[in-house]
Amino acid sequence: MRIAVSAASLNFGDIARCRGTVASVMGQLPFTLGMDACGVVDKAGDGATEWVGRRVVAMTKQSLGGLAEFAIAPSTTTFDAPDGLDDVTAAAFTLPFHVGYLALHRRAKLTSGENLLVVGGASAVGTAMIQLGVAAGANVIAIAGGPEKVRLCEDLGASAIDHTAGDLFDEVNARTDGHGADVAVDLVGGDQTEVIWTCLAREGRYLPVGFNDDPQSGLTGRPLRKVSMGNITVLGVILGYGELPVEFRRFGLNIFPAEVGREVHGALLDLLATGRVHPVIGRRIAMDEVAGALDDHEQRRTMGRTVVTVGRG
Repeated sequence: MRIAVSAASLNFGDIARCRGTVASVMGQLPFTLGMDACGVVDKAGDGATEWVGRRVVAMTKQSLGGLAEFAIAPSTTTFDAPDGLDDVTAAAFTLPFHVGYLALHRRAKLTSGENLLVVGGASAVGTAMIQLGVAAGANVIAIAGGPEKVRLCEDLGASAIDHTAGDLFDEVNARTDGHGADVAVDLVGGDQTEVIWTCLAREGRYLPVGFNDDPQSGLTGRPLRKVSMGNITVLGVILGYGELPVEFRRFGLNIFPAEVGREVHGALLDLLATGRVHPVIGRRIAMDEVAGALDDHEQRRTMGRTVVTVGRG
């Protein structure tokens, strides 16, 4: 489907593509950045014509092309835009909350009363994870860098730890009465990965959701013996909906079917309608500010979602 874009978001994956480093989906030059967008469908192929004229949020084809006047998106990753959100806010909603819901509910099966640790809590996905955890009745602990980011996490309902000012192992155990985290979602990765593992409770679940602090973007080897020693579980999660040929599994890709995306979107719309979650926007910028904003993301000078106004947003 072709979408007349009004607003699109920036992602850490865009930085990897700019640098030519590892991303889950790589593009061949030349390409246009932009993993997700909000706009109106103006053209659609056979079997999807009912979408024409509808205001939508979408994850773009191959996670590219959203930062443009028009973007292409599969019907499997296109959803009705939330009625209560303007285009800019809707553009900030889709990817963080979909990946958050898949991670916490589909993969980790988080339950009320459990301890949830969110690493990178002030990021767009982190703020979504915190809210989804609070809505699920979990005791949410967020890790962030610096007082301003800590305050944001606390405003969203988390108990926040400033990783620049304390020992993570001691802090997590102090806030869980020595039990540790039942679930940890890690949006950062890198050298602190094994420290986060030590913060997990026995039979805790660790989800490597992002690799923003890992120069090899998650391809750094980790000692599996430490997973065994801690009696913990590592759960993978990737955001993607559709039907792929079985041969894609040879390359390690095994995404969720389209109906899971519809179920997740419906559940998220219910949470939005009842005020239990909302997108956190750090900045609204114009197209000519994208390069500087991506540099700020890379240098950890941002909070929440950065949204680019493209057309009518």
